[in-house]
This record gives sequence, structure tokens and C-alpha cells, in this order.
Amino acid sequence: MNVTESNPTTGIFSGSEIAELCDSIKDIHRLLTSVGAFIVELNGAEAPGGNGLQIDFKKWGVRTIAEDLLARQYEKIDRMVAIYREEQEKMKIG
Repeated sequence: MNVTESNPTTGIFSGSEIAELCDSIKDIHRLLTSVGAFIVELNGAEAPGGNGLQIDFKKWGVRTIAEDLLARQYEKIDRMVAIYREEQEKMKIG
């Protein structure tokens, strides 16, 4: 049974858009889990007497990459929300 058979009001999104939205949410979860684990590992690796410059640079790099990847995923989700709202408005008017 596909999504449109189980819910007759569904039809707002095509199958690929639903899959893309789910993938975006899963990507965000994986990204946050991975980045969190990496930062915990970096914090544990920092020498108490060291200057921590190399670790600070790595943290900056991880944060920069994570912010970029999250922004891309949020854009996908925002696009899906916009499509949904447009379709809801069409259904109200029609």
C-alpha cells in the first residue's frame, strides 16, 4: 500500500517529494549525531596544558561544515512546507 492509498487527502506531495523530505530529516539527525560525537571526541583529546589551537581549528571547521549542511537541509524542508501551504490554500479556494 502506498501513501496515497492509505490517506485519501494525501496528494499534495508526489512520492519523490515525501522521500526527499524524509531524507532531509534523516540527514539532519545523522549530521547532528555525528558532529556531536566528533566534538565530544575532540574535547576529550585536548591536552590540559596545550594551547588547543589545532583542536579549536578543527572545531571551527566542523561547525562551518555542519552549519552549511544544515542550511541546505533546512532549505529543502522549507520548500516542502511552502508547497504544502500552497496546496492547502488551493484546497480552501477550490
